[in-house]
Amino acid sequence: MWDRRAVHGAPLLLLLLLLTTVLTRSDIVSRESALAWTWFPHLVSKDTDMDPAKAEIFEGDIIIDRSSHRNFSSAHGLRRNSISRRRRKGSRKRHSRRRTGRAATARTDRLWPHAIIPYEIEANFSGEHRALFKQAMRYWENETCVQFVERSPAQHPDYIVFTERACGCCSFVGRRGNGAQAISIGKNCDKFGIVVHELGHVVGFWHEHTRPDRDKHVQIITRNIVAGQEYNFNKLTEEEVNSLGLNYDYESIMHYARNTFSRSTALDTILPIRGKVVEIGQRVRLSPGDIAQTNMLYKCPACGRTYQEPSSFFQSPGYESNRISTSHQRCEWRISATQGERISFEITGLDIDPNCDSGYLEIRDGYWNKSPLLARLCGYKIPEEVRSTSNHMLVRFFSDSSVLKMGFAATFVTACVHQVSSTDGVVSSPNFPDHYPSRKECTWKFETTPGHRIKLVFDSFELEPHQECAYDHVALYDGESADAPLLGRFCGSKVPHPIISTAQTMLMAFRSDPSVQRNGFRATHSTVCGGRLSATQKPSLLYSHAKYGDQNYGSRADCNWIVTAPNSGKVRIHFQSFDLEPEQDCAYDYVQVFDGFETSPSLGKFCGNKIPPDLMSSGFRLLIRFQSDDSISGKGFSLVFSEVFF
Repeated sequence: MWDRRAVHGAPLLLLLLLLTTVLTRSDIVSRESALAWTWFPHLVSKDTDMDPAKAEIFEGDIIIDRSSHRNFSSAHGLRRNSISRRRRKGSRKRHSRRRTGRAATARTDRLWPHAIIPYEIEANFSGEHRALFKQAMRYWENETCVQFVERSPAQHPDYIVFTERACGCCSFVGRRGNGAQAISIGKNCDKFGIVVHELGHVVGFWHEHTRPDRDKHVQIITRNIVAGQEYNFNKLTEEEVNSLGLNYDYESIMHYARNTFSRSTALDTILPIRGKVVEIGQRVRLSPGDIAQTNMLYKCPACGRTYQEPSSFFQSPGYESNRISTSHQRCEWRISATQGERISFEITGLDIDPNCDSGYLEIRDGYWNKSPLLARLCGYKIPEEVRSTSNHMLVRFFSDSSVLKMGFAATFVTACVHQVSSTDGVVSSPNFPDHYPSRKECTWKFETTPGHRIKLVFDSFELEPHQECAYDHVALYDGESADAPLLGRFCGSKVPHPIISTAQTMLMAFRSDPSVQRNGFRATHSTVCGGRLSATQKPSLLYSHAKYGDQNYGSRADCNWIVTAPNSGKVRIHFQSFDLEPEQDCAYDYVQVFDGFETSPSLGKFCGNKIPPDLMSSGFRLLIRFQSDDSISGKGFSLVFSEVFF
């Protein structure tokens, strides 16, 4: 048997055309000529990976590049395309060399390692297109163990790039292994089923009608094929494919339609034999055969699945009926939340070998087996809730038959709740820059070092407009909850002004309703020194800069803290550490304390590394000023302040 989806050993590119479209040879010449002069400046890859015009020959609607030409020409009598003929005028010699060995269609290096396919989407695509591509990728994930993840340059040297080239719909079969490789989605290809079909080639699938036993299942009506396109119906040999033992699949999304490359849409070019009345060429869904072959090709675990729901419950096989497992099991559950969400995972039942020798449950903070380990569990004790730091979580269960145990049961829930403690960074709405989801509620609680404030600057903002921001909106609160004073409520497309909290915490809340969705927002958060502090009888900490203890203070600091005693007591400060640039008159970096306001008497001006004495106000207020120049910096200072009574 033949596997039409086995990944070919040669670097191959499929030029996929709309199934009802008839292209003449001149059309192909025109498209390929345009590609020959296309420049791809920002993506570095080899040969035809991002430039299909460098391909030399067609085999069906597959393009084969120069390096693979020799291995295929003798098998199928392949023809050179018009670009090759123009580039090499006068060269009509065909390669007749016999193949050396197999065509290597079973080579595992053409599969994507760990069934993970990294991707990028070029910026020229609209939000609707980006959403379509992600929908198609999520569909593949939901039915198989294949995962599409946004490319990280440090982790993913090989990846696909959604782009638009003159070939319209075109994609390589499997992984090239040379860096970026194109998956082109042209203007007439931006349909869900077509994108799913294209991704099928990326995964490693060929067209169904090219398998070597196809003549037992379909009839090719050559007389109805447009002149010059007969080669699109070539079939592959058993030597070129790996058999997975599955039947011919009329329902496959990888099958040609009955009138593909027809001289007229009323004429059939490919039909099921023996009068079988079946649909072929559907572009609606993956067939059961498509799903089965994917899971076989990538050796997916026999149990488990991909979850894209906001919450669910699952368990190891047999757990719900208290059946004790007697077989070896390897299960994998992949939980994928919306970008910007986090996942909370809770064990509700656990019965695994306490020594973890015959089985264990593993939870990882990411999408694959090299993601950070959150927990490895065995025994009977149910642990506390486990939370991810990203929108992916991988749950893996292993057991053998040496010890009879029941396994586990668990629930998970995804939530758009963020605790932001970093001193600076970027936050954005879910799916930004694509449209945010409907019915979504998210919160970001910012918290920084005592004595510092949160500053939020939006650089992109597009929400559903409304005069009172009653629908989609962002609300900012001057504290850690929605009970704190409101700093602002924003919607529409006008970028809000910078927002600064009065203390060390700020809450941002985002809400979307069921109707209109837009691109959302992106903002940069940072810390600002200074502000008003309230002293209590319990000492409170104040640091010179937000990253105190991790790095030196920055240049050109200009910080003013007003510390008040709310109960009419006095303010006392005690320095715990002190390290500023030394200078005899403290003219460069210094701390100066005033007995009230800036115009009040100075209680001292300090620099160097000698800890200043304790200071106390004469009234209920102190002003602490910290300034630095743009040269030498030190570790900074820390102090405690409190309210005292005499």
